[in-house]
Amino acid sequence: MGGSPREALQRILVVDDDPETLRLLRSWFRGRPYEVLGALSGEEGLRQAPLRQPDLILLDLRMPDVDGIAVARRLKQDPATRSIPIILLTACRDVEAKVQAFSAGADDYVEKPCQFEEVDARIQAMLRKRQALLGLETRVRSLAADNEQLERLLVVDDKTGLYNFREFQRRLKDEWQRATRYGTPLSLVFLDIDHFKRINDALGHVAGDRVLREFATLVTGGARANDVAARYGGEEFAVILPHTDSEMAVRVAERIRSAVRDFVFLEDATPTRITVSAGVATYPGTPGVDSVDSLVRAADTALYRAKDAGRDCVVREPAPARPGSSRTSAR
Repeated sequence: MGGSPREALQRILVVDDDPETLRLLRSWFRGRPYEVLGALSGEEGLRQAPLRQPDLILLDLRMPDVDGIAVARRLKQDPATRSIPIILLTACRDVEAKVQAFSAGADDYVEKPCQFEEVDARIQAMLRKRQALLGLETRVRSLAADNEQLERLLVVDDKTGLYNFREFQRRLKDEWQRATRYGTPLSLVFLDIDHFKRINDALGHVAGDRVLREFATLVTGGARANDVAARYGGEEFAVILPHTDSEMAVRVAERIRSAVRDFVFLEDATPTRITVSAGVATYPGTPGVDSVDSLVRAADTALYRAKDAGRDCVVREPAPARPGSSRTSAR
């Protein structure tokens, strides 16, 4: 075992003001897979522990500068060292002192004078416990990462990176409740890429998907920090604009429309120009808008009016949605 690589050695930090204790422990563990580090005071131990990151700390209870109870407490309060197990070395038979030590975070104790077999057994037990805890922490971190990825898949559209339809509905409902509770304006913009089917038919779906991604980037760039951009479905997109009246919503929609008109899509492959139509509705302001569904219908009707007006324009809905004019329910 003495020929084990240095990387495989487990570090034990001995914090004891008696040099003889350190010498004895190094003698005991010579040839075993331990690297025994020394600190001859509590303050030195507090400095070394976060720097050397030992696998275990053997800590004397009674030291002249900072005693073992204070050292243990500070080590357990420090995020860099709180997971390192601590075994107290003590000649004290006082039960109260041991209770204080455990309260401060010590994991075990050994009474002086120490016996090699007992110290070794307790060290091995603590190191096994630490390895188990480290393994558990790794699994917990992995699970958290998996959950984060799953949550992203549940709320993000995989083609564009914007929020998906499900998350759009949730966000719009939340913003509606906030707007009606506090009496603040809320606007909704629907955007539809003009003649998108022609792109898919002429250039293929791979090119079409890239156009969607590039378009999503322009939507995000045209929206403001607090706006919520989402892919509504197909080539349709939506932007939720909290605390935004009709005039400002039209300006945001016009900014996006203008950016799309000026942008060259698929520039390094098949340079393509496209346009977008937009419909805007606002609460309060758009007549007949008194619910989330009616806000969606009004923005959808405005979008249809933009298409009927020749496309590549922004229309705000000034009137209640007409029966049969919206295709919201058919989506």
